Amino acid sequence: MKRRSVGIIAEYNPFHNGHLYHIKESVKMSDAQVSIIAMSGNVVQRGGIPVADKWDRAETAIRCGADIVVEIPAVFACSFAQTFASAGVEILENMGADYISFGSESGNISELKEISRAIKDDHVEIERAIGERARKGLSYPRARRDVISQMYGEDKAVLLDTPNNILAVEYISSMKTATPLTIKRKGCGYKDTDITEGFASAAAIRSMMKNHQDISPYLPEASREIVLRAPDVNMDMLFSLLCQKVLDTDAAVLEHVPAGGEGLGNKIKHVIRQCKNMDQLAQALKSKRYTMTRIDRFLIQTLLSFDRRQKTDNYIRILGISENGGRYIKELKKEGFCNLPLITNINRETETFPGISYSLGRDIFASDLYNILTGRNMYEFSDYVKKPFIYHNCSL
Repeated sequence: MKRRSVGIIAEYNPFHNGHLYHIKESVKMSDAQVSIIAMSGNVVQRGGIPVADKWDRAETAIRCGADIVVEIPAVFACSFAQTFASAGVEILENMGADYISFGSESGNISELKEISRAIKDDHVEIERAIGERARKGLSYPRARRDVISQMYGEDKAVLLDTPNNILAVEYISSMKTATPLTIKRKGCGYKDTDITEGFASAAAIRSMMKNHQDISPYLPEASREIVLRAPDVNMDMLFSLLCQKVLDTDAAVLEHVPAGGEGLGNKIKHVIRQCKNMDQLAQALKSKRYTMTRIDRFLIQTLLSFDRRQKTDNYIRILGISENGGRYIKELKKEGFCNLPLITNINRETETFPGISYSLGRDIFASDLYNILTGRNMYEFSDYVKKPFIYHNCSL
């Protein structure tokens, strides 16, 4: 019989004290015997390259108490909140997660469920109203907030002013079998640069790293070890690779990048020669219609040749596992609970599951890109060679 499990959707960029608190509280609240993490790989949801690769971040999570870490494929991970959330939820529910736990600024599951249900019920009307505002030049997030405020009141719209609440609503909307749990964020918010009671947000920690400040008080020991040994990402090389890609690609093709459209393909072709780095390029593309998050995502998607016309299936790829997690995977396989492809060897899986070939190819490419940008050995650290981190000598 499958044991009770709790799932978490995360990026761990990097894994900090707040993440450790979240795992512990999630297990406690759900009384779970197994914890499962669905995590972004070598590109992150808002666009960009993580501070450590997916294998090292998975190792951190396992050493800090998680039982299983699986990858959210890059085409879903580096995407809008709805796509990111629905892919993560699908993976966790196919992994048998009885509960899915997420952090939120609200901390109130009832109000999050209420607004999620309302948005789901009125989806067609909401999207029509958002489209009308977008055609007048508003960005999607601003248009969506205006519509929510108009339809449900400002008190509901305020809930969608913060990133974790936005994701929480999308998680709840995507759930079919799991029970949602939320834990109020401890310490700082996602974008806060302040430090509270020994807690710092991932954004604050990345800023501290950039400024060569001491981050050790805000990370568990396992995370400190991995983050401090992680190689630096060469942003100049990232810009050069992106320039080559844009200059060699037709604007019409760039319009099919998922975060593109609405003229972004033509605009980036027009401004690329006037920019000297990634920051200048992002600023040159930003406008009332294009948020900075959308631009950052568009740039990474462009470099990785994402194409919205390509259809792909979701799948599960294990990045790290504990002894307890290994036993759980055996239970899962025995009961035939999982309906998604469970990837253990990418050298043969595209033949077994042809529907994942495009998506898996983007994951492999994202890892190659990470290795190029950090100067690592491309063979030694490639997805064809790397194996899941296994804790306490468990075996699949």
